[in-house]
Amino acid sequence: MDRFLTIDSTKGGNGDIWMRLVGFYAVSDLLPDYKLRICIPSYFGTLADFAFGDKLIIVTDNSCKPDLTYTNLGIRHLFQDLIKGKRFISPYQRSVIHDKKKKALKDYINTWIFNVADVLGLVQIPAAQWISCYQGYLDIIGIKKLRHISYGDFKIQVEKFHPRLLEKFSTPVHASSSLNIPHDLHEHIVFFPNGTSRQFVPLWWAQKHMPEAYYAFFANDAYADTFEKAGLKVIRFHKPMDIIRLAQGARWAISTDSFPSHLLQTASKKCTILLTEALRARIVSPAFKGKVVDADAICHPCLHLARDLHPLCAAGHSECINWQKSTYTANILRSVHALADHS
Repeated sequence: MDRFLTIDSTKGGNGDIWMRLVGFYAVSDLLPDYKLRICIPSYFGTLADFAFGDKLIIVTDNSCKPDLTYTNLGIRHLFQDLIKGKRFISPYQRSVIHDKKKKALKDYINTWIFNVADVLGLVQIPAAQWISCYQGYLDIIGIKKLRHISYGDFKIQVEKFHPRLLEKFSTPVHASSSLNIPHDLHEHIVFFPNGTSRQFVPLWWAQKHMPEAYYAFFANDAYADTFEKAGLKVIRFHKPMDIIRLAQGARWAISTDSFPSHLLQTASKKCTILLTEALRARIVSPAFKGKVVDADAICHPCLHLARDLHPLCAAGHSECINWQKSTYTANILRSVHALADHS
């Protein structure tokens, strides 16, 4: 009789959810006693099942009764659910405190509280030693049934399955019916320039350095209007599958370290990932074969602060200062030419 480990992964950013799926997919063969059932948001269902359904059971309805639920909440907000018997995994608590430039007394108190909660099995957290590892590993290694898997073994598994994922995405995926794919996209760069924090590409940079690229935005992203009114070429997409379809159709793709970058790392080698706020080791897959442009800002890495709530980053800037660095720009343009040479 099959034994299931059911994980509610509906909470968190889209990129976090995708990296977890990469992580669970990689270790699935290392858990012969369990089948992994992963509950995710419905808008991910088709794409996640296409990519990972041969090894993971993907659930997108409300029938999920999880053994563990991902959370970014503090203990006091989880207390009522803990009393009811719910159990959680919190991969973010350590990383947020680790990434702070200055730590307060409450950070040390919170760390102690979560350490106790982990020992009691109430809220499982990854060990501090993995804090700079790939997020797809950091997110899953807190789960006690997975803690025997070393990072070395994890990377071997990621490398093993990555060619299989690339093969799946070697033919055009089914995009949403409302996606408008330009007829000349194959001649151009498609650039995914936005992010919820400071990852976004400033308009002035796009106009100066890549005025001929296509800039792709989620359909309801108001930032797209700014680019369009300035005369830049804009594509509006609707579903995660559209991101991959656009990258497949373009000469090559570029993404800031936001959600599209994680899909591209899984599905393509013809792409460049631009680091702005996050640690390279934490968000770039060990198996990724494309190009990565490292951040050049002295304040890197920085905390993820949603710019609709925080008009300035932790260092006091309205836009990431990487875009003002000539070396950063030169490395972006160089990566494009390198990818062209390999096309």
